[in-house]
Amino acid sequence: MILQFKKWIALGFGSGLSPWAPGTAGSVLALGILYGGISFFGLHFIWPFTLASALLSLWVADEAEAAWGKDPAQMVIDEWAGMGLSLGPWALFILFFEYPMNHYWIDLVILFTLFRLFDIWKPLGISSMQNMSGGFGILADDLLAGVYAGFLWFLIHTLLF
Repeated sequence: MILQFKKWIALGFGSGLSPWAPGTAGSVLALGILYGGISFFGLHFIWPFTLASALLSLWVADEAEAAWGKDPAQMVIDEWAGMGLSLGPWALFILFFEYPMNHYWIDLVILFTLFRLFDIWKPLGISSMQNMSGGFGILADDLLAGVYAGFLWFLIHTLLF
């Protein structure tokens, strides 16, 4: 029973079963959860979501690799952690520079796009993160993609606003 539960978490509650781009499907679900969480709880939702996603990713990684192979495409809970981390610098921008949140869904869509681009292309050392063993390797590339996406959007905001 616990093994099935871990697989379900690894699958991002089923989003990783998408036959087309499971990482993107998982990121879309994460985006929806983040949008709802931020709408209901405010920016404070981002950090617990990110931490929980990262810890869950580490917890389920061994079972996911045993079921689907090394760094399986079906495991998308790591994408959730990366998506959450990409929002960190954006949230700081809003808090410290008093950027209005009137249309923050636009920022979320842009951050989603930047995160997916960094995660798919894996530039600037992201691909080397996958060489780490086990769950850390699965998670680290997504976290670094999230950091790059978040700070790129932070820089764009700083320069334009």
